[in-house]
Amino acid sequence: AHKECFLLLFSVLVIESRAFNLYLVKIKPCCLCLSLGISQVTKTVQGMAKLSCNYNISVDELSRVRIYWQKENKMVLSVISGRVQVWSQYQNRTIPEITNNLSLVILALRLSDRGTYTCVVQKTKKGSFQVEHLTSVMLSIKADFPTPSITDSEHPSPDLRRITCSTSGGFPKPYLFWLENGEEVKAVNTTVYQDPETELYAVYSNLDFNVTSNHSFVCLVKYGDLSVSQIFNWEKPKEDPPDDQLWKRKILIPVYIGIAITLGTCFIYSKYYLYIITISIPGSPNSISVFQHLSVILAYSLLVMVWM
Repeated sequence: AHKECFLLLFSVLVIESRAFNLYLVKIKPCCLCLSLGISQVTKTVQGMAKLSCNYNISVDELSRVRIYWQKENKMVLSVISGRVQVWSQYQNRTIPEITNNLSLVILALRLSDRGTYTCVVQKTKKGSFQVEHLTSVMLSIKADFPTPSITDSEHPSPDLRRITCSTSGGFPKPYLFWLENGEEVKAVNTTVYQDPETELYAVYSNLDFNVTSNHSFVCLVKYGDLSVSQIFNWEKPKEDPPDDQLWKRKILIPVYIGIAITLGTCFIYSKYYLYIITISIPGSPNSISVFQHLSVILAYSLLVMVWM
């Protein structure tokens, strides 16, 4: 394997001597791993990545050195005789850090930026430029989905309610599930959309459920080895009392309150009021008069009303 890599690097030198200003390294992955090794860098979408060439030069050497950064077989950036050239796809968001290991800085990362980047450093030897240093970096771009949101969308019927779960801005392709008590519930529909420019995904799904019982739903979104979820709880509405009982309550409650206020007042001032009860005896010309506190009489009256 080492011999194969040696022959491969030799062929690269020949290609360079013919291509002059354009240096495209064509290396088999196995040879690259054996001879050079690949470092890994993982960043997020819209973030910044700094890819190190792991090689330092002085400012005085810059005019005598050629530096190339390429992604697979496409050029990204070159520094020749101190002049920086950036290819169109990386314009206005890619800069070299000459004094920091010849690093390549990429701003506003896109999913399309993921891949293997190779740094090539050439120096003049015996009147021609030859490869002095070669290294590669694997850039991975991740885009996490935010926690889904669940909203009340519409009511298909009086006993049915429709909720919508949605999330966007993630990668790779998501898969959405509705769960209740750990078991999957069938959704009305689920839609997955990928933006053709950013390659990011959006997903939303509708679920109908019966409002006459309690529910606890989980909206679970899986993407790659990761997942995000949201919980939606529903409690069935409390039943209203029958109309006849409701009508009685509306009438009796104010009456009871009024009687209670009256009784309270009478009890406070009961020593000032007496009520004379006259009892007639049949067959007798005489009658018997009984004196009672007014508060006692009102209490009896209230008991009679409640009993009725």
